[in-house]
Amino acid sequence: MSARKRMWSRRPSWAPATPPVEPRRPPRLLTVDDAYLSEVATGDLATVYHLDQWFRGAVYDAEDTLVTASQKLLGNPRGKRVAADPERVVRRDDADALSGTWLYGGTWASVYGHFLVETLTSLWPTLDERPAGLVFHSSFGRHRTSDWQQRLLELAGWGDLTIHVVDRARPAHADRLVVPGRSVALHAWAHPEARDVWQRISAGHAERGGPERVWISRTALNAARRAEGHRRPIRTTAEEDRALDDAFADRGFEVLAPETLTIDEQLERVAPARVIAGLSGSGLHQSAFMAPGGRVLEVGDGRSAEEPVAMQVAIDAALGHERAFVPGGTGSEDVRRTLRHLGL
Repeated sequence: MSARKRMWSRRPSWAPATPPVEPRRPPRLLTVDDAYLSEVATGDLATVYHLDQWFRGAVYDAEDTLVTASQKLLGNPRGKRVAADPERVVRRDDADALSGTWLYGGTWASVYGHFLVETLTSLWPTLDERPAGLVFHSSFGRHRTSDWQQRLLELAGWGDLTIHVVDRARPAHADRLVVPGRSVALHAWAHPEARDVWQRISAGHAERGGPERVWISRTALNAARRAEGHRRPIRTTAEEDRALDDAFADRGFEVLAPETLTIDEQLERVAPARVIAGLSGSGLHQSAFMAPGGRVLEVGDGRSAEEPVAMQVAIDAALGHERAFVPGGTGSEDVRRTLRHLGL
């Protein structure tokens, strides 16, 4: 949010979430024999416009023809990248061999928000036979594996399987590959298959009881980033962070600092909630773990002060949540007034 306070000029109200882009046909499930997974590559486009980067990394069939269902779907009109997978490839001899039947999981993302909306949501199928493992393409060539990723895979029902990530180094070859179509187009829509994965993850936690209202705080995270000299600008000041925590706590919200909790501890608080609020960004994406028909209050920040994040709206639409948006820069007293106006 801007350090300059915004006057309270309009009254946010609850409204059903609708996807930013009308969803295309539902994802389908394909089985590809003698599948080839090309290595990841990225580069710059010869243009002066914002869409100035390309990336590659997809699945090809036994005839070395592109399986379009394996491509990442990007729906952000302000995005920088575009998929540029060729229609055909020449196979390399040094591809990693994956024996048996594997399930393709799309993009392996190393950051929480993208892992939630891209990686997990590609693992929607229910298969008659257990695959030998999960295989992914890394996100633009970079990847790492953490305990929180493994725990989310366990809760989604895939934690016992071997994971293989195709990156820049070399491609892979699978005897047989089950390829689910993408259930999420970033910043555009989320199909019911995505919702079902998120609800599967939270199912065991929703019944344990927890707070009715949750505020996803960014105070501790931003403090740590300021201390370490984070490479990206911090989008709110320390004073704004504390003022927002106080405003929501005074209205009965439990203040949640996700980075201080395990995945299970986060789910124990978020899954039973009926109202979740937070600054625009990946922390608020946890509205995916609430029961359908909840309420989501998004507070704009320095990156998205005037309008909500499209991916957040897509998540909330998939869950049938109601939404309200408070513009970035709104002063803490006006935030309190907004909460009262919304019945919170």
